[in-house]
Amino acid sequence: MPATAPPAALFDLPEPSERTTFGRSSGMTVLSYGLGADSTAILIEFLDHPERYGLATDLSDLIVIHAVTGDEWPDTLDYVDRLVLPRLRRAGVRLVQVARAGRQDADGVVVLDDSRSPRRIFARGPWCLSDELREAGTVPQIANGRRTCSIRFKGWCLDQWTEAEFGGASYRRVIGYHYGELKRAEKDSRIQREHNRAAGRTICEPFYPLILARQDRADVERYVLERLGEPVKKSYCAQCPFSGVCASREAHEARLRDHPHIAADVMRMEHVAMALNERSSLYGTDSLYRRLTEDGRNHPVLSAFEESLDQAPYAVYEVRRIYYAARTPDCRTHHGRSCRSPKWWCRQPRTEQCRADHPTGEDFEPWCPGHRECRGPAKKGPAWRSVRTVWEGDRRTAEQLVRQFAARHGLALERGETSGIQRAHYLTADGGFPTASAFAVAAPAGVRDKQRKHFEEAWTRHTGDVGTRWNPLRPLPAPEPPRPTGGKPLIRRAKTIGGVTLIA
Repeated sequence: MPATAPPAALFDLPEPSERTTFGRSSGMTVLSYGLGADSTAILIEFLDHPERYGLATDLSDLIVIHAVTGDEWPDTLDYVDRLVLPRLRRAGVRLVQVARAGRQDADGVVVLDDSRSPRRIFARGPWCLSDELREAGTVPQIANGRRTCSIRFKGWCLDQWTEAEFGGASYRRVIGYHYGELKRAEKDSRIQREHNRAAGRTICEPFYPLILARQDRADVERYVLERLGEPVKKSYCAQCPFSGVCASREAHEARLRDHPHIAADVMRMEHVAMALNERSSLYGTDSLYRRLTEDGRNHPVLSAFEESLDQAPYAVYEVRRIYYAARTPDCRTHHGRSCRSPKWWCRQPRTEQCRADHPTGEDFEPWCPGHRECRGPAKKGPAWRSVRTVWEGDRRTAEQLVRQFAARHGLALERGETSGIQRAHYLTADGGFPTASAFAVAAPAGVRDKQRKHFEEAWTRHTGDVGTRWNPLRPLPAPEPPRPTGGKPLIRRAKTIGGVTLIA
């Protein structure tokens, strides 16, 4: 009989004998499972052909770990529950599900499930990304190109668990970046090398099977469809600002139409964020609300959003901001990371005329006394924000109170250019820095009152005003002092009573 050809593998990698070193003293491979097509494709291949990827035949050296953000799409959870988990159960592969246990890192990580026979993917943990965003009155943030929400609710949880699990032993970390995400993989590898160098040891070695096999997104989706019989939708949080990247705009809006209650929640989150800051729309200069109004098919979603606003408890917020001037390059050069004795040129850049007329030496700071022709325009730097809840009740009354406040003080109601939300501004920022602004606005309740410790002193110093124009409903919550972690990961396990998992 002719020899039977071996089944085709998704990843054309060298035989195990040719790949002898991974630098993983624990001998373990950890697959970061994001529930989407990329990591699902890798998982299927690992289950079907473990020996091809340096894994034990019984997969005893494979751990699949999933970080629960609390905002995954229901159809993604259903897909994995029906089509992926049965395969994990048959193979006896260990699946660990983790989530943040609270606001602070010292609250640690809770293990929702750690099983070789998992029955479901958890929809949420004790502290979800959406909980944090609603309390802060904002949308997901990107700082210096870093997806801070992903770092806090995914990467940090995974790192804490693996540190507790492996201690000083290294492991192989598998991430499902496909061939079109080379830059993301390069950045991830660079960051991991830096962590390894700082630790003085190899914490882990990243491994990107899809990239090594030159498999792009279309290849992966086709493979998963063939193996599981159903197309897989992209896994991402419903409020993700990269939804145009995670899925096409058409696919994303179709998903919102399939889940109008989720769409209404995300739109309300954006509405509150824009009420407090007009520039806090989900897509930078564009809003989810405006995008959805362009397509008549989204009318049921928009109706659900309006109904959610009408039914939601409302509040009147008094929002004050102080806008400081940014530090200049001269300041950073001469004063380093912290400027404790600022000069005029720390906030106002020196003009070219100043540099020509008042040169500096190599060993001393700029000495120019700051003539008018020497001072360039300051740029916007950090902003301090105070949010105080001054009334709570229904939507209609809240909006009426803002209008009455404007009329009583002779203020013109200003409507947001993108949001259309009306605000009663009693102080408007001028063109220079530092400057300040203040307004009252009606929006759904739930934003936590917050301001810096010395905000009131700074506010009076910059504006001459003392305190708020309204009486806040309640005192500011006592600031939570940072709680040290002791340098060790804090891992807690969720309790299960009568088959019910208690995660709060």
